[in-house]
Amino acid sequence: MKKKVATFSDGDVYSYKIENSQGMSLTAINFGAAITEILVPDQEGVKENVVIHYDDISLYETNPHYLGVVVGRTSGRTKDAMLKFRDQEFQLDKNDGNNHLHGGEKGLAKRIWDVTQKDNTLIFEYFSADGEDNYPGDVQFKISYTLSDSNQLIIHYWALPNETTPINLTNHSYFNLTGNLKRNILGHHLTVASSKFYELDEESIPLDVKSVESRPTFDFRKGKLLNEMIADSDDQINLVGGGLDHPFIFDKWNEEKVVLVDQLSGRSLHVKTDDPAIVIYSGNQVKQSPLLNKGKAEKYAGICLETQMPPNETKSYIVEKGNVYEKQTTFTFGIL
Repeated sequence: MKKKVATFSDGDVYSYKIENSQGMSLTAINFGAAITEILVPDQEGVKENVVIHYDDISLYETNPHYLGVVVGRTSGRTKDAMLKFRDQEFQLDKNDGNNHLHGGEKGLAKRIWDVTQKDNTLIFEYFSADGEDNYPGDVQFKISYTLSDSNQLIIHYWALPNETTPINLTNHSYFNLTGNLKRNILGHHLTVASSKFYELDEESIPLDVKSVESRPTFDFRKGKLLNEMIADSDDQINLVGGGLDHPFIFDKWNEEKVVLVDQLSGRSLHVKTDDPAIVIYSGNQVKQSPLLNKGKAEKYAGICLETQMPPNETKSYIVEKGNVYEKQTTFTFGIL
């Protein structure tokens, strides 16, 4: 289902809706491939939106919180906005203090994508020309969102560059399993299959890899409530505004990596990915404005589960000329 919802400076914005045989549905727009709604039943069978969105569709043109979008060409922060690889340097946008964040002032998050709908799949395509956002090389991007009949959201990422260039994509949806943002995410229970995480510097640039055993605040291997984490006095929690905004390294690939549960609604979210890491952001910078989900907006409104390569490690996500960048992340929604 396709519907025009706005006109931005770059062109017309359309929303697209897909659903599976279980009645779960997803709505996304062609601007930034932003997911605006995922309707999922709770334990009583009531279907509600489990991602946060702006009340005013026009806010997606600036999207200060990067709600729901695909971010890139590189996700996360690049120190000093300086891209360095193979004796080359590229000065990127400084759109986060002195650093480069989520692909720059526009990046993939603020582009109009071509969209094709095939049954329960939306396919987004975008051609990024050499020099766009100061990145080298032409790159053809293709992202698909598929709803399976097992209540899985499968996000498949594909890119083909004509020059050697860095690519590190993720989706920046904020999940809130209470449904329609009835409560914040501090009552959610989070489990992460990770024994190592990155400490951050004062500008939130990843520094050193640390064992979670050395800093138990970041040990989610057996799971804990998010309000237990923010109540901790760990300086890394305080550094990012009282929560998480940290990369975690998965212990093993291609197995279940993250489980998020809201006990009151009975909803659960299980994450599998072939990415080696994830940045978990607990919405610490969300403010009372702009308005979200029918007038509600507050700190900890949602949690981002950004599967990716560790940010700022450019050498680890260089894609050679003519090689295909490809990965997949699966979000499975269930009931306790």
